[in-house]
Amino acid sequence: MGGLLPKPVTRKEIEDGREHLTGRYAFGVSSMQGWRQAMEDAHMAVPDFDVERELGLFGVFDGHGGSAVAKVAAASFPKMLREQKSFIQGRYAEALYETFLAVDEFLDSASGRAEVDRVVAAAPPDERDVEEEERTLMELIESGELDPEDLMEEEEAEEEEMEEDANLEQSSASDAWANGEGPDGMGCTAVVALLRGGGQPEVFCANAGDSRCVLVRGERAKNMSRDHKPELKSERTRIHKAGGFISPDGRVDGNLNLSRSFGDFAYKKDKTRKAIEQKISAEAEVKRELLGPADKFLAIGCDGIFEKVSSQQLVSFLLPHIRRRRRSDAPLSDACSAFLDHNLSKNPQKEGGLGCDNMTLMVIELQQSHSQRQAMPSPHFTKVLPPSSRRRMVMKWQRVKKAMVKV
Repeated sequence: MGGLLPKPVTRKEIEDGREHLTGRYAFGVSSMQGWRQAMEDAHMAVPDFDVERELGLFGVFDGHGGSAVAKVAAASFPKMLREQKSFIQGRYAEALYETFLAVDEFLDSASGRAEVDRVVAAAPPDERDVEEEERTLMELIESGELDPEDLMEEEEAEEEEMEEDANLEQSSASDAWANGEGPDGMGCTAVVALLRGGGQPEVFCANAGDSRCVLVRGERAKNMSRDHKPELKSERTRIHKAGGFISPDGRVDGNLNLSRSFGDFAYKKDKTRKAIEQKISAEAEVKRELLGPADKFLAIGCDGIFEKVSSQQLVSFLLPHIRRRRRSDAPLSDACSAFLDHNLSKNPQKEGGLGCDNMTLMVIELQQSHSQRQAMPSPHFTKVLPPSSRRRMVMKWQRVKKAMVKV
């Protein structure tokens, strides 16, 4: 499969925590790069977002074209939400809607673009990763798990594909995105959940793109967001009105396979149209749901989580792990990590590329258990080292070939 590593990166970045004063909103999150050349997801987990009003804020940001827009959006979202007049006045659905547009406006500003550039510059390639991946390639070849001829065929196929793409007529937006720098050629989807406690707890979910939030009611999954795909009638109508087209494989102008996101400003250049009328929009859909005793937890994930499973299948997998967690006090991130390993493609070619995407899954418990009311250890993390780009992979393969000749 073009653009994939010869072996998945299964190291995980994990985080666990809860609101410290009351113990509510215990959460766990796990992220894994998988088969992709780079990890482009980001997340935010702020269980004590507003202690006085018993608010917790959580979200997953699925990047494409790079990780910087996802990271900046995740970092800036809490502050911008607090600044909204509607939030101060307690109109939370309206505040979330306005914050999505405000974050996108910030990303397109001079200061926002500078922040994206800073994040990009702060993550240079690590030569230790180059050496590690070269050793991995050699080990795979020596063990027989990787046939050198297969890798060479993949390189030739990708070169042919690049030549074909260069010969295809592209729209100006698609071409600008492919060649754009910063947030012009980079973006992220986002799904955000604002939880409110008190006498009548509720959840507000805001979504732009194809990441998803699922409420677990009893043992059933209830989608709190809708996947924004170009083929949806409402999305298709907006894209066509803005002068775009949708390719047979469901991509805007033959490129992006989503219709709403932060960034991607090459698709938002029509000065005659409002921000919510562009080919790609950051407009959020917001849903509100009152919570009761049957509502156990929320699951928030990027689209890679749902490539192979439905929302209900995800819930059915997680429930036994959550129950065991209540008995053993295991961190919630363990359940998330277990699903990532389960969902990861074992053979990309046989599975048609499904299960090869970056994956981030977050679980937030809505009902406090006895263990949650006890003292909790500090959040723990594992670092995921940034991988190489495709170009670096090809360069490493060339060095490996030279080493093989010497042997």
